[in-house]
Amino acid sequence: MDSILEVKNVSKRFGGVEALRDVSLEVKRGSITGLIGPNGSGKSTLFNVITGFYKPDSGSIFFEGKRIDGLNPNEIYDMGIARTFQTPRLFGSLTTLENMMLSPKGQRGESLLRAPFRKMWINEELQIANEVGALLKEFDMDGLYKMAASDLSGGHVKIVETSKGILGRAKLILLDEPTAGVHYAVGRSLFEHIAYLRKTYNLTFFIIEHRIDLLFDYVDYVYVLHLGRLLSQGTPDEVALDPKVIEAYIGGA
Repeated sequence: MDSILEVKNVSKRFGGVEALRDVSLEVKRGSITGLIGPNGSGKSTLFNVITGFYKPDSGSIFFEGKRIDGLNPNEIYDMGIARTFQTPRLFGSLTTLENMMLSPKGQRGESLLRAPFRKMWINEELQIANEVGALLKEFDMDGLYKMAASDLSGGHVKIVETSKGILGRAKLILLDEPTAGVHYAVGRSLFEHIAYLRKTYNLTFFIIEHRIDLLFDYVDYVYVLHLGRLLSQGTPDEVALDPKVIEAYIGGA
């Protein structure tokens, strides 16, 4: 299994705070890879650096062999990396259907020159709507397509956010705390959904998650950050038994 993402010796500072120091890791294509660590360990900062929201102070990042550090977030998205945030980023006043229809790249109707001419983009928009409808039906959410995103349950919001990467033709999806704010059973269902998406759509997932009891049931490999440094890595069993992890993360949880 080859690597789809490689992070090499990445460091990031904010004033006098060293958020990341010489972090190196790789995510294998087709895997579900976990990233854990105590609060303030640098997990979200690493995701922000990978996706172009922050520029690394040093080091390099490669996606499918192409260097991406220094690119803008939209350029990285266009290459095939999608992400979610700890706080949901759906448009509350738009419907479920409308939120999902925003995901595909390069839509003709988004062009200022083409937007006034409905005939130039209406067929593409209908095609996207049909694709979204099929996805919602596949996820047993077809009855919610007209519902405003602000009225969706927490679990359904997470499913919508996780699934939008399919419409954007993502190859790698970064999930930041996907089970935050939802009941344990809903979190379990969400991870089943992630496993289904991985298998059905040949996706790769890189997941930050505090509920390690859930995460470890689904991931192939785990990285542990602590104080901005890579503390440990390995299979879930190897990481769970690592004394350094027990002391720094599990013992301090």
